[in-house]
Amino acid sequence: MKISPRLQNAISQALSQSMDVELMERLATRVISGYDLYERTGFPANIPIPQVDAARQIASDLARSGTIKRFAEVLVEVNRTGVMGRPVSVRQLSQIVKELEILGYTFREEQGIFVEAGGRARTKGWGVLREGHLYELSCLRVDIVGNTALVRKYSKRIVVQVYNEVRQLFANIVENRDGRLWQWEGDGGVAAFYHGNKNIQAALSGIEMLLELFMYNLFQCPFTKPLQVRLAVHTGPCPFYENFERIRSDTLRRLEVIESEFAENDSLLITPGVYSDMGNKLDSFFTPLRVSRHNLLYQYKLRWE
Repeated sequence: MKISPRLQNAISQALSQSMDVELMERLATRVISGYDLYERTGFPANIPIPQVDAARQIASDLARSGTIKRFAEVLVEVNRTGVMGRPVSVRQLSQIVKELEILGYTFREEQGIFVEAGGRARTKGWGVLREGHLYELSCLRVDIVGNTALVRKYSKRIVVQVYNEVRQLFANIVENRDGRLWQWEGDGGVAAFYHGNKNIQAALSGIEMLLELFMYNLFQCPFTKPLQVRLAVHTGPCPFYENFERIRSDTLRRLEVIESEFAENDSLLITPGVYSDMGNKLDSFFTPLRVSRHNLLYQYKLRWE
């Protein structure tokens, strides 16, 4: 995240005008582990650090460590709830929020975090997820059926065109529901959902993909036969890395097995943990599918009355 000098200065002023040095340091440790002001500033241990110097040092360290947005969230929380029962009024808070909005973020009240606003360049982690940290995610996988046969039957130009159009269709559907495309390998990919009703958004994205692909085959696809896909949604813990190849996750491994071994062509499978969030209006779209004695999945397919 690019930090503007105005944002850094607003953080510094907020600290120096709103709290003592001890509290500044305590809040800094919430986002920078083991933070020690004396070590950072070089002041002798027997000399009190002036508030202005402490505030500038913390703001500078936050900017260098890339945690200034997370610290802004801490300041919002402290302004609302105080610290250990003691109220704290954080000055310059509106200016901090304004500067983050200028940088392309918006504050989500219900979650207490700043996320990427619509219209800015989207990152895989919504500007929120941190490298190497574990998160509860809902993941949607899509795979184009019969890739090898398609590559043999059609020219490279046509195959590349169609696959690029399918990728863009999938990405648009996912991002319109606040998901992120994490990986695409020519004939399929994986998207992740983190905020809000993530299981519902992932499942609805899968449904929408099947509906939009039907229309794509009807009016746009240059293939002589309809392009088919398989989709699956699974939810669970997954580490975050910008480089998808670094992710080692049982959640993603199970998702791949569900899609490749159990999903029928032009269908979406969701796991019980996802299905449990569907509610009365959506669960009727899914049919139980017994895949083994102990494993039950739920299937959505296009049906004609």
